[in-house]
Amino acid sequence: MTGRGDTWSRRAFLALGGSACLLGQEPYLDKRSTPLQYEGPGRERGEKRGVEVVRIGFFGPGDAAHPRAGSIWMGAMLAVEDANQAGGYRGRHFELVERWSDDVWRSGASAVVRLAYTDEVWAILGGIDGATTHLAEQVVTKALLPLVDPVSTDQTVNHANVPWMFSCAPGDPAIAAYLARQLPGGDFSVVVGTDHDSRNLAKEFLKAAASTRRLPAQRHDIGPGPLQLPGLEGAACVILAPPADTAAVMAAAPAGMTLLAGPAARSRGFSSERHVVTPRLHTADDARIQRLQRRFGRPADDFSLLAYDAAQFVVEAIREAGLNRALIRDRLAPHFGPRGRRNQEVFA
Repeated sequence: MTGRGDTWSRRAFLALGGSACLLGQEPYLDKRSTPLQYEGPGRERGEKRGVEVVRIGFFGPGDAAHPRAGSIWMGAMLAVEDANQAGGYRGRHFELVERWSDDVWRSGASAVVRLAYTDEVWAILGGIDGATTHLAEQVVTKALLPLVDPVSTDQTVNHANVPWMFSCAPGDPAIAAYLARQLPGGDFSVVVGTDHDSRNLAKEFLKAAASTRRLPAQRHDIGPGPLQLPGLEGAACVILAPPADTAAVMAAAPAGMTLLAGPAARSRGFSSERHVVTPRLHTADDARIQRLQRRFGRPADDFSLLAYDAAQFVVEAIREAGLNRALIRDRLAPHFGPRGRRNQEVFA
């Protein structure tokens, strides 16, 4: 007869010793290298009939002048306009349907729900950053609806094993590795915004720097509002913050300091006369940038190009699959990696 102590001993062995026996062994199945599959219902329904306008959702503000997301909407809208000029979908027009709330944590999820169930879109483009993409991902998982994330670099949106989730931009680990490789010799400082995307990129950058045995001499966390920043020290400063904050830190940095920055420096909301080292999120495409600027009368950026790609992927998937959400998902999947992210590298 065994007592309670023996039972706990066996559990402790399995939890500690048993797991240790597995170290160094090849895993039975590595899901990280296995493409995500959707094995549920939907494909057997075929194409929906009686659809006069083919709607694509956009989880973001439909305004080229919007300070945070105007350039993203521009790219998506131009791609839809180009698709319609090329014949639409079997003679029917594509329509970009925008739903948004600036109070995103109070009513953002309901905006995605309306896209999925009221507007009956065939796929959604969005959100406009990592936090809003996480929010949209929770809805499409239940709605069985493709979500193509144009601009979020937060790699964790692809860690939930959601087969309906696809991302176009390089992930933060790739951006962080690039920035770590560009560090000059000597001490360096890191300045980090308090928003979700800045904190996630900072975590990945510190890991990348530590892998090369580099640690910052200083770290400063800055919030919204007037910049309050002690004197920066070292040969370089890595700025991981929203566009306006990135520009303000650069203006306050000592002359001669090497300045590095994250994706904010690729945004049209960023402006500085000082040189900054930052990776491109998309291959250079000056012709499309000029088209976007002529069409909408506003500056375009890397995020515009990513949004154009995202919308183009959706349009082509609909043309190939027909009006069936599950089949559209199947046509999207080959354009993205096993975890649903397209680009694993940044562009110098």
